[in-house]
Amino acid sequence: MGPESGGGVGRRIAMLLHNDFSGDTRVKREAGTLSSAGWDVTVLCLRGEGLPDFEQRGGYAVRRVADTTKAGWRRPLRKVAESRERMRALVTAALGLEPDVVHCHDTDTLPAGARVARATGARLVYDAHELFPDMLTGHGRGSRLVQRYWKRVERRYVPLADLVITVNEARAGVLKERYGVKTVVVRSVPDVEPLCATDRLRDELALSSQTPIVLYQGGLIGGRALARLVRAMAHVEDAVLVMQGAGPEESAIRSAISHAGLEDRVLLTGWVPPGELHEYACGADVGVVIYENVSLNNYYAAPNKLYAYLMAGLPMVASDFPGLREVVAGEGVGVMFDPASEESIAGAIRDLLGDADARERMSRTARELAETRYNWEAESQRLLEAYETLGEGRDRR
Repeated sequence: MGPESGGGVGRRIAMLLHNDFSGDTRVKREAGTLSSAGWDVTVLCLRGEGLPDFEQRGGYAVRRVADTTKAGWRRPLRKVAESRERMRALVTAALGLEPDVVHCHDTDTLPAGARVARATGARLVYDAHELFPDMLTGHGRGSRLVQRYWKRVERRYVPLADLVITVNEARAGVLKERYGVKTVVVRSVPDVEPLCATDRLRDELALSSQTPIVLYQGGLIGGRALARLVRAMAHVEDAVLVMQGAGPEESAIRSAISHAGLEDRVLLTGWVPPGELHEYACGADVGVVIYENVSLNNYYAAPNKLYAYLMAGLPMVASDFPGLREVVAGEGVGVMFDPASEESIAGAIRDLLGDADARERMSRTARELAETRYNWEAESQRLLEAYETLGEGRDRR
């Protein structure tokens, strides 16, 4: 049983998540913050290889109760059957908690969360990490029928939520326009970490102290113009591009490196543990945040690495899209580029690398913003204030 508030009203939260909770830093921070504020939090998620079915993490619990779907959409009947079984497992586990709040992380948990809320009278929270149907469009995942299904899910359930949360003002505007809902912005920002005086990145890659390092941290996935970023480096003299991440676009990126003859100046390190990314970023000269305009989700992106670069005091170049421009250009911490143009990408990198005074000024500004505004200690207050609007306990639905 979780902590009780005055009058004996429970304060239990069931968080629903469609991954194995091994790397979802946003959910970890939200669960920890709410737990520290007196909520009894249980994260219900999917099983993962080598991961226990139950964990106690500080003040909250993690239960892995369902399996990921393995069938692709080329086997639709099998895919649907696996999805229904996953949903049943999440619903059954959540009902057993008798929650006062069901916190749904992204649209793919909304149907299960709405069923639990309806059955128990719990308050329903929708946490939109992404513009979900738009994300599927941008990544080319699923058929148009699948994407229409998720749009229908959102139209049905988002207006029923007692609280809607998303990651920036641009996406909040989209949700309001589509569903008429008031949305609270809780950014995906990091905890405050000290700056690292480190040569780890240079030492591991055998780079001299005179070689400028342009750093990309993130998934090697579609919609990021990563092959174009590689080709742009042919127009940037002397600098090295380091790409830290893994994903299905790796072979295409390696092919672009080979065709451009950039094997010595574009280096792939593979996946890096999340806890080590900050140290590596502190040793770079310029950070890259790049998205293509293949969906509204990309166009209004505000990814974790945007704020992680700020924490590392790293000046950046970024796609000239609203969610990125608000921080990068608006706060004076970098240079924007057109992600559809190799020359624009290269020009932004050259401009920043060629102006040491500007980089130093942007670095100081970035770190100051991270310490004072764009950090989880500050941002978590938005989450707690939003939860206060829910009141306590359950209502009749």
